[in-house]
Order: sequence, then structure tokens, then C-alpha cells
Amino acid sequence: MDSSKYFIVSLSLSLVILAIGTTGYMYIEGWTLLDAMYMTVITLTTVGYGEVHEVSKIGRLFTILLIFAGAGFFLYLAGTIVQIMVEGRIRLVLGRVPTFSSLKKS
Repeated sequence: MDSSKYFIVSLSLSLVILAIGTTGYMYIEGWTLLDAMYMTVITLTTVGYGEVHEVSKIGRLFTILLIFAGAGFFLYLAGTIVQIMVEGRIRLVLGRVPTFSSLKKS
């Protein structure tokens, strides 16, 4: 998979997690769109400003799941960035080595 596909997958996953978090808070807690999105963003980024409003027990369980999903996503994103960097370096190194097809033509 090339770098642009990794970027698209990462962007898509971040939007999906944001949408799920926002929708979850709106449904579970009855919050407005802005409050739910704000709570989702501060939860996913681990800023920890505190809760926007009082959170119910179900809301706390949802927050725990959202934290795990966000942490998993950021680990995926970090792995993707490292993979892109390593593959780019390997391509650079391997680009200097003659390939089998170029040897075959000689």
C-alpha cells in the first residue's frame, strides 16, 4: 500500500472514531452536537480538561471504550508513519541496487 492510501485510511478512521464518539455522547447523554464533539476530541487527544457535563455510568463506560479506540488508532497511526519512513528508506537503498530485470536485459 502506498503512502497516500495509508493517509486516506488514517483520515477515514479518525473521522469514523470522531463520528462514533460524537454520536454516542449525543445519544447516551443527550448532549448537543458541539458539546458531544468537544468531549470526544478532548477524550481522544487525552487533553483531560474534564467532563463537559456530568456523565452517567453508561457514559463513563462509553468513554472508556472511546479511549481504547482512540489509543488503538493513535498506535496504528504511529506504526503507519514509521512504516512509511522505513519503506521510503528501504526503497532508497534498494533503488541503488541493480534489480533482477535490469540484470536480465544485459
